[in-house]
Amino acid sequence: MKIKLIILFLLLGAASCWASPNKDIGIHGVYVGMDENDFLKIYPMDHIRDLRHEGENNWLTYNEPLDDPFHEVVTFYFQNGKLTQWKLNDRPEVVKEYLDEFSFYQNPDIIFIAIREVLLRMPYKDFLYATNRQRPMLFTEFYDSGTARFASSSEFIVTPDDPPCCAEGFTIIKLGMSLGLAKTPGPIEGVVAHEIAHRVLDSIRKGNVNCDAERAANALIKKWGFKKEFREASQLFGQKKGDPAGCQEVPKK
Repeated sequence: MKIKLIILFLLLGAASCWASPNKDIGIHGVYVGMDENDFLKIYPMDHIRDLRHEGENNWLTYNEPLDDPFHEVVTFYFQNGKLTQWKLNDRPEVVKEYLDEFSFYQNPDIIFIAIREVLLRMPYKDFLYATNRQRPMLFTEFYDSGTARFASSSEFIVTPDDPPCCAEGFTIIKLGMSLGLAKTPGPIEGVVAHEIAHRVLDSIRKGNVNCDAERAANALIKKWGFKKEFREASQLFGQKKGDPAGCQEVPKK
C-alpha cells in the first residue's frame, strides 16, 4: 500500500533480542526455519499491522496479542520464504514499515526524517495508538507554490497482497513542502509532533477545532519531550508581524 502523488530508542526499545537458532521456538509455536506459508496459518495476512518487502526478504509485524493493537508488537523476518528471527517492540523497524506504506515523503527528504524521528521518540503507548493500521495516519504533501497550490491530488493505492486497513477511518496529515526549507529536522519535528498530537487527542473527532485544541496539542508535545523542537518551529514557522491573528499561547501566571 502506498500513497502516490498524481499532479495533472527515547525508544521504549525491544523487549527481547532477535530470536536465534539456539532458541528457536517462539510465541504461538512459530520456529526458526518455518515456511512462510505455514507461518501464515498461525499469523494470517489479514491480521498484519505493518509489513515491508525487499527482494526475497520480508518483514511482517503483528499486534501481540493479535487482538490488542495498543500493547506490544512483534516483527518476524523471513529470508527466501523461511522464518529466520523475530523481535518484540522493534520500533525502528516498525516505523520503517509504517512510513513505507503511509508516507508520501521518503528518505532522504528532510520532512521524512522529521516524521521518522517523531515516531521514534514519542511515548510508545501513543505511538501504537496513532499508528494503528485500522485507523492510520497518512502523511501527504501540501503544495504552497506553483499551480499545484490551487489543486492537486494523491492516490491511496491498494494491491491484492495488502492486508486490510482503515476499517475505523484514517487521519490525513498534510505537510507543506516549504517545511523542507528548514536547515535541520528540528523545527519540522515540532510541526509534525503537533499534528500527531491532534490525532492522539482526537481533536477533530471530538469537535475540538479551536485555540484550546491547539494549546492542548502544544502542551502534549512538550510533555513528550519536544520543547526544543516546539520553540524552533514557533520561531521559524510561527506567526509573523502583520500576519492575521491566530491562536496564542496563554502566558503562565
